[in-house]
Amino acid sequence: MLTGEVEHQLDDRGRVAVPRPYRDAMAHGGFLTRGWYGCLFLFPWERWREIEDRLATVRISDMKGDIVKQFFSGGSEVFIDRQGRVTIPAALREYARIAGDVVIRGVVDRVEIWSKERWQAHQDEQFAPESITEKAAALGI
Repeated sequence: MLTGEVEHQLDDRGRVAVPRPYRDAMAHGGFLTRGWYGCLFLFPWERWREIEDRLATVRISDMKGDIVKQFFSGGSEVFIDRQGRVTIPAALREYARIAGDVVIRGVVDRVEIWSKERWQAHQDEQFAPESITEKAAALGI
């Protein structure tokens, strides 16, 4: 399970360090793509293959499913280099507005990569105490 949250800095070549606990999950590579709320999702390769298999069953006439396929279509296979970094393609950096400080979070089966500013705004909006208790209750937690 991928958990935790750290801050890192994007280097001048568009690379960011992947925290050590996440590297083992990415031993066979990963898939980096757009995520919800303006972040990036980094899936371990094995998990991405499961998602890809499900997306492959979506019929072209299923407009909602096709939109999800299109959303993920800008992603790319990535590998962690010897220094523990992953390169974020320019189009994905632009989508997520990542230019300097980043927040890297483990979210059970994926890693999320956020611009620090966007992450702070997202927390303010989504993690208000009344919002969290309502969402937890809906899940039976």
